[in-house]
Amino acid sequence: MVLRPVSMTKIAIMGLRKNQQTAVSVLHDMEVLQLEPLSKDISAILKSERDNDLSRQVSDELLRVRALLTVLPPTKISTKKRFDSVDEVLQIASTIDIDESVANFEKEKESLLTKIKDTKNNLKLVEEFSFFPEDLKILKLTSATSYFGRIKSEKFEEFKKSIDAHSKDIMLYTKAEKKITHLILVVFTSISSDKFANIIQSHDVKIEAVPDLNGKPNKIITDLRSKLQSENQRLDEINKELSKMSENHYANLIEVEEQLQIENKKLEVISNSGATKDAFAMEGWVPKSKLDQIESTLKKFTDSVTLYKLETEDKPPTLMSNPKKFKLFEAFIRFYSLPQSKEFDPTMVFALVFPVFYGLMIGDTGYCLVILLVCLWVIRRVEKGKRNFNIMPKPLRSFALNILKKRQMVKLAKAMIPGCVIGIILGVIFDLHFGFHLNGYVFDYLASVGITGFPEPGEVLNRPSQAFLDPIHDASKLLLIAGYIGIGFVSFGLIIGIIQCIAESDKKEAIGKAGWLAFAWGVVLLGLALINGDAINPTWPRLIEVNPLAFGYYGLIFGGVGMMILGQGPMAIMELATIVSHVLSYTRLVGILLASVILAHTIDYIFLKSINIGLPLAALGVIILIVGHLFNIIIGVFEPGIQGSRLIYVEFFSKFYKGNGRAFKPFGSMRRFTENQYKSEEQHIMKKKKS
Repeated sequence: MVLRPVSMTKIAIMGLRKNQQTAVSVLHDMEVLQLEPLSKDISAILKSERDNDLSRQVSDELLRVRALLTVLPPTKISTKKRFDSVDEVLQIASTIDIDESVANFEKEKESLLTKIKDTKNNLKLVEEFSFFPEDLKILKLTSATSYFGRIKSEKFEEFKKSIDAHSKDIMLYTKAEKKITHLILVVFTSISSDKFANIIQSHDVKIEAVPDLNGKPNKIITDLRSKLQSENQRLDEINKELSKMSENHYANLIEVEEQLQIENKKLEVISNSGATKDAFAMEGWVPKSKLDQIESTLKKFTDSVTLYKLETEDKPPTLMSNPKKFKLFEAFIRFYSLPQSKEFDPTMVFALVFPVFYGLMIGDTGYCLVILLVCLWVIRRVEKGKRNFNIMPKPLRSFALNILKKRQMVKLAKAMIPGCVIGIILGVIFDLHFGFHLNGYVFDYLASVGITGFPEPGEVLNRPSQAFLDPIHDASKLLLIAGYIGIGFVSFGLIIGIIQCIAESDKKEAIGKAGWLAFAWGVVLLGLALINGDAINPTWPRLIEVNPLAFGYYGLIFGGVGMMILGQGPMAIMELATIVSHVLSYTRLVGILLASVILAHTIDYIFLKSINIGLPLAALGVIILIVGHLFNIIIGVFEPGIQGSRLIYVEFFSKFYKGNGRAFKPFGSMRRFTENQYKSEEQHIMKKKKS
């Protein structure tokens, strides 16, 4: 059933010990079983055993192969390899005998990288202080200590005065540049180290020791450049040798590494399952729909392996099953809390409702079009492997990446696209295009070709508005619509809650929720009667003015309160205001829309006024227009998304949703470079269809 997680059942798998490895491999490749610890009855009979020699061999080979892969440069892998046994994997791994060569190249490469770094640092340093006319070796005096230093140019004169006061103790060589003055200081032992340190610190001079180099700076620079060239050349040679090794061995290594990881996982499962000398047993959860598939596949590849259904009171794990188009929104449900296995899965409701809420709260064609383009750009950058977001302003980029990982950004972008489309449509209905009223220009053209029947002009911004529904002038109508949405969603949530309570045989809770539903409708209908000016006092003396429906309103209110007390106890009365606030909370749909519209109108008004005054103010007006709308768009990205989600999470989910489910985690691995060893009949059929 789409609106519920996949139905799960707990099973036990038992068979002869000789079939254990094969059975584990089959279950791994099928990826439909979540393994669980053995029940007490079975674990008391069977003991966990582990093939320590094989486990150690697999682990050692895995570590060795991974060590090689960290050194060798990656190559493109276009095929997948199939391994028929753990022995085959180990045998192929043993034929890759390049450890010593790779280790030698790695050691030399690391040494070279250190030397290159030192050479670059020395070269940069000597280039900075090449103004020194003499051989650097003369700075290595036994009676003095020499330093290279830097000081901000505006502080140099004051510093020089301090040095001149100790001219007998400190020799100074300088080269002044625009912002930084470079110094060479020769400090004799006649001045105390404390006094020298005070001079340096008080003038904020950055100093470092002179490197151990001999010769004049220009000659040293030439030698260092030559040395750097030689080191880089050797580094290139090593990288070429490693690339040749990768061409010959990388594909095998990456395939073996993946399969060894899988075999290690299988051995871990075997060690945790129960076994005797002749038999083994495992337990776990599987989707009910996969039972026959598991049984037939185990029979196909093993003998004497039997599957048993287990009766248990344990809560099953949750596996959501929604149509492909709605899968994306499962992430939003997981973010809140995973549903329990027998609970209503609200993914489809969220997927249908969230875009409407999002689009309504923005309600501007221009804003939604910009957000849509940004979403498409983010998706393209990440999914095409171009993960550089430098085109975005740095503060915005840092803020976004601190909140979300790039893959999460893609999911959010895809979820926002339907909302943007709805927002573009609503922008036409509201006649809002970056706050401007542009419908009239389109309608004028349509009228010129004989298509009429459009809204009459209204309030002027840059030309008469021709909105089908104006957010400013029709705010009361929109607020009323938001109220209808609120009572609709609150009612829908309570009805789901009632159905779930009945299914769980919790009659009292069902009565309590029915009471909440009756009370909510009683208050809403009474409020609508007041808005319409209807008579609502049943004791009105002139019976002709009595609204007979008023009896129903009060009946719903007081009857609902009675049902709440009956189902949930007297304390339920304390929460009466909650249901009203939840209904009214949906008015934020219009509130956020109005805030955005008013801000856009204000920005546009300032812009239009400024361009009529003069060029300087017109330029300022353009800046205000761009920055203001950019600010409004950024708010439009976050605020409607947060508030739209909140309305669903708090006001809707709270009526029925328990959550706290645990995710279904089937035993298996994601294969990128290897193929399954054992395929079910279903997998064979799917492969044939693809081919």
